[in-house]
Amino acid sequence: MDGTQPKNHKKALIAGIIVIIVIVAALGVIEFHRPAQKQNLVIMVDSGSMTSSYLKAVGTSFEKSHPNVNVEIDSVGYSDMVTTATSTLKGGSSTPSIFMYYASQSPDLAPLLYNLNSTMGRQYLSASNFVAGDLASGSFAPNGTGSGTNFIGVPIHTVLGYILVYNKTVFENTTLQNGFYSTYHFHMNPKDLKNWTQMNEVAKYISENTNFNGKNNKYAFMVPDSSSHSIIDMFYNLFYPYGVGKSATGIPANSSANYWTYFGINNSKVSISYNNTYGVQALKMYKNITQYEPSVSTQPIGYDQQELYFGTGDYAMGLAWSSFIPTYENSSSKVKNDLGVALLPGNYTGYSPTFLGVNPHAQNLTLVLQFLKYATSSSEFDMGINDYAYVPSTYTGLNEASHLANFTWLSSLNNYSKTIKLDTNYTEIFLKASPLFSTLIPDFNSQVYDYLTGSQTSAITALNTAAKEWASELKDQNIQL
Repeated sequence: MDGTQPKNHKKALIAGIIVIIVIVAALGVIEFHRPAQKQNLVIMVDSGSMTSSYLKAVGTSFEKSHPNVNVEIDSVGYSDMVTTATSTLKGGSSTPSIFMYYASQSPDLAPLLYNLNSTMGRQYLSASNFVAGDLASGSFAPNGTGSGTNFIGVPIHTVLGYILVYNKTVFENTTLQNGFYSTYHFHMNPKDLKNWTQMNEVAKYISENTNFNGKNNKYAFMVPDSSSHSIIDMFYNLFYPYGVGKSATGIPANSSANYWTYFGINNSKVSISYNNTYGVQALKMYKNITQYEPSVSTQPIGYDQQELYFGTGDYAMGLAWSSFIPTYENSSSKVKNDLGVALLPGNYTGYSPTFLGVNPHAQNLTLVLQFLKYATSSSEFDMGINDYAYVPSTYTGLNEASHLANFTWLSSLNNYSKTIKLDTNYTEIFLKASPLFSTLIPDFNSQVYDYLTGSQTSAITALNTAAKEWASELKDQNIQL
């Protein structure tokens, strides 16, 4: 044999090779058209929060425009938010991709979150359209080198603390209006009150005329005064207009009321701001305005009471977080058709927003940033304000929401918000003084509570004692402000 193969055998071999090539090609085509595996975008949120409801709706909408993405909401309890986030971030896990956090939690998370001011971050997000008061509350942190500031989180929900809520039936009563004007010579419209002295005079007049509206309001004014936490929040809102722009306090003009109100900068030195004449004025006013509600020792007013009590109709007006508005407007509320909203006397407020921070270990940072851009877009904020009474965190969002019937008061908020100037020095103080949330609050609240409940302690003694305890705590923990 000469080693050659029959012609038929060669043809069969060639045909077999062709078949194999066709099969391989076909398989390649099949593989090419196989649907891409869905990407999971996991967002950790505070269970039961309004932000959780909003993000679920945003996630559903985002999935429709991104069919290969699955948005998953991972709910955890408030007390577990920091420990869950820090253990995940320190461990280098890629999931969750996004973490919800509050202003008080920013000191713990700041060193671990992705810097949105990076080159890629700036392609999708810019701080310029977000409300400055929100940003200052927890969006910024010093970078590791100490030579700049990182943008660590997007404010996703503007929560205001405090605002003034009032029963319009009470304040639109012509008899009461005329009687008040003839006595005090200014109008009692909550939106026009210039200071806390005028507010106190309005409350005093209402308390002396409880039956004028036929509803027999029991109390003129609901003021938060619970020592468990509310005192610290109430005092900075009350102290701010007395101390802002004063050299004795070091509180800069256009800074807005917040925890940084408790610290001032004079000649490049940081000091506690409230143990002075302006703090005393604010504390005395605090005691005055608590007389128009149940006594502090009998029924302290905390967050739960603020959210529930005003809806009973027992109060002519009160101080509230903006997140309580949906509760006041629900079907069981007795003020749902009479609810008025205004900023605090002098037209200002404090900011306590909700934030979303990014996991730097996330598998697809581009997708994460796209979602944050989408979640803070005007279209989604429109949905949020309509469906959830969800106050936006951007100037454009506030402007659009202010045209809705129940949210015209947001126009004054937007105007005020544009006057606030960011001072990163105060943001850094706020972060450095993180013990404020565990040790400094009880120190302050106990002194103020004793004063409010009628002890022999004077206002200046209460504030001096609190300031001394704060200084000692910061020194013991080696915190240099």
